[in-house]
Amino acid sequence: RVHFEVADACNLGPAHRGYDLVFAGNLIDRLRDPGSFLASVHQLLDERGVLVISSPYTLLEEFTPRSKWIGGFQRHGVPFTVLDGMKEILAPHFELIQEPVDVPFVIRETARKYQHSIAELTAWQRKV
Repeated sequence: RVHFEVADACNLGPAHRGYDLVFAGNLIDRLRDPGSFLASVHQLLDERGVLVISSPYTLLEEFTPRSKWIGGFQRHGVPFTVLDGMKEILAPHFELIQEPVDVPFVIRETARKYQHSIAELTAWQRKV
């Protein structure tokens, strides 16, 4: 049995609880506050539920103010990636199930133009 929900990822109420799986496909780099979403997503899942995130990490200020970026910058003089930020934010409630996997995808922009990108897919299990 599968049930799909479409809603504002940063404004989910009590009706959005008890899921076995949450899939955030190409979502976190288009949220106004991805850190807030990641810090609260555990509330959507049952114990041992799984969070799957797929993203090319194409952060743009038109979607996410730079002050809300969770990675893609230098921290203490070293590169701090979006994956680093996700690990830091998700650590209290999740464990990474396996190493990230690259997933190529294509977006058709016009009849003659396509965009080829590579997303990084991560899977996280909620801690008990």
